[in-house]
Amino acid sequence: MNYPELNAALIILRCDAYMKDNGIAEDPFEKYPSIGRMLPGKPELEEWGRIEDLLKPGGDLSGEEISVRRYAGLVAVTGYDPVLRTLLDLCIAIFVRPELGACLAYYFGASVNLHLAYLLEGIEYPEERDILRRAELASFFCHIDHSRYPIQYDELRIDERVMSFLSGSNNINDRISGYTDLFPGAGEQVLHDPFVWGELVEQSAAFFAGGGEELLVSGRGGRRFLAKKTAEKLHRNFLFLNIADFIRETRNDLEEAKSALLREAFFQQAGICFYGINRFFLGADRAEGKEASGRDLDILDRTLFKPILQRGVPLILCIDSGLVRIGGASDRKRLLIELPDKFSYEERRELWEGFKSLYSLPIDPSDFAMRYHLNASETAEVINGFRGRGLKDEEANPAFSKLSMQLLERGQEKLGRIEYPDIRLSDVKVKSALKDRLNDMLNSVRFSHRILEDWNLKQKYPYGRAISMLMSGPPGTGKTMTANAIAGELKLPLYHVNLSNIMDKYVGETEKNLEKVFSLAERINAVLFFDEADALFGKRSEVKNSQDKYANSEISYLLQRVEAFDGIVLLATNIKGNIDPAFLRRIRYVVYFENPDEEERKAIWESCITDSVPHEDLDIDYLASQFKEFTGSMIKTVFLNACTLAASADESLSMKHLVRAIRVEHEKTSTVTFSTDVLGKYAYLS
Repeated sequence: MNYPELNAALIILRCDAYMKDNGIAEDPFEKYPSIGRMLPGKPELEEWGRIEDLLKPGGDLSGEEISVRRYAGLVAVTGYDPVLRTLLDLCIAIFVRPELGACLAYYFGASVNLHLAYLLEGIEYPEERDILRRAELASFFCHIDHSRYPIQYDELRIDERVMSFLSGSNNINDRISGYTDLFPGAGEQVLHDPFVWGELVEQSAAFFAGGGEELLVSGRGGRRFLAKKTAEKLHRNFLFLNIADFIRETRNDLEEAKSALLREAFFQQAGICFYGINRFFLGADRAEGKEASGRDLDILDRTLFKPILQRGVPLILCIDSGLVRIGGASDRKRLLIELPDKFSYEERRELWEGFKSLYSLPIDPSDFAMRYHLNASETAEVINGFRGRGLKDEEANPAFSKLSMQLLERGQEKLGRIEYPDIRLSDVKVKSALKDRLNDMLNSVRFSHRILEDWNLKQKYPYGRAISMLMSGPPGTGKTMTANAIAGELKLPLYHVNLSNIMDKYVGETEKNLEKVFSLAERINAVLFFDEADALFGKRSEVKNSQDKYANSEISYLLQRVEAFDGIVLLATNIKGNIDPAFLRRIRYVVYFENPDEEERKAIWESCITDSVPHEDLDIDYLASQFKEFTGSMIKTVFLNACTLAASADESLSMKHLVRAIRVEHEKTSTVTFSTDVLGKYAYLS
């Protein structure tokens, strides 16, 4: 006979004695002979007496079966209260022997309730406050409807998870398993040691070891890792729940879900960690006129967090933004930890060095620390994504770039497009002097780490370290292509900003959009490219109305943001004079793109004509000298249209196709009637 069955036999004996002593029935089990046969004999009573001595506080149960040890834990939760223990025994007995429930219902009107437990303990008229107190404690192992009155007569049943716990099961309750994860902090170490902020783990563990109750961790990344490492330091399991999932799944019965969670914390000897406490729960939506009733932290504190703490369960709350006040902290032992919004270069390098050593990654930690401004959890997610794809070592840099962009772009508004250019500076056909300035700019990026860190110039340049370049010149002269080539040379993504999505008629919205753009570019180390930049970086005007005032404030914000930016900013404009002089003072490189001369036009034509394009002999010298007004983009448009003509006729590319495409380009841009004279010696082909 296992212990739940032995306990059922003893409670049957007590019920039998009570009914006989109080004249309820001379033979209570006459109609229920199967129950009568469960009445314990002398061996069972001796075994029960032996175990009963061990169940007292301080008793040594180490040699007993698991059901005895776990039953002792449930008795301790009741505070060794005799009424609650009797109620627990009744509930267990009816679960083990359902026919006992029918018998008790016949004599008492209910299979089991709090009133019956009082009667068996010789208390006929308990005080109401005593009933309410015991009903609250009984909800730990029973299903109790606290809205029923009088509550002591409400029929009760034991939670099935209590019975599975007594039988030795460690499975999480089905009611909460869908949104609850158990972290085995009490087992062997499963997480690597922290690469940064290890002292915060020590501080958190020491706080709980010294009797602390509640830890609040806020910041942008690494909150759950800190919580789990704290659990490992404490050698204690923790249940992890996303607060949004918990509320969504329990909105119809929060009390029952809370009881199930508290039971599971006891069964697993675990603390509880809620994460995902974001701007909605912090009340940000209410500030925007949206209703967040029932979900703000004050209500959650009263209905969820405080009851957990009152049961003596360690609680960790992971908050997605800065620290906030949750309830009144005067009545609890609380520690607040705020993780920094940004990692320093040294912290990022330590992170990459740690992960490189842990996973044998083909990376240069110093280089990656300069490239990627990610926090700890984002770095780990990107690395796991890389490892999961089985990529080659030489694919590490572009892969990390794409993975980090995809990670940070999730949920972001589309304020531009991210590109991964394949072209290089050698593909850009410009004058050698301009090419030298572009190489200077590239070298300022490549050697910035040596200059700022190794040479310690970062102390002299605490801000304004953005590597910026303004490209001006007529349309089609290669500004956009150069921006792509710079990103391609550096093997970085190009963030091509869409100005139509940035600029907003509502006050302050343009600045918000710009902040999103700069933040994303900074964190993935993208080359930030503003085409037609004079729309944003134009000259400030005299303030004649409120619209001028707000337009000037946007420019002032841009000035400050560019100075605070640690990345690469490229601006393109057709007219340099349209740019506000204050920006020019902050831009490190200013270059001018002229219309190509004959030599450059020839180089552009030659770059278009590759072996992959079937072609006849083409007169490149004629094309370069005859059409002096052609820019690089015009040449490429003509070449593409000529290829279309050749392919549609199933022919190789020839001068005939090029001349016809040139005529189309001239007719497109000219305001006068086209004359074949402009085609020169090949006019007959048009």
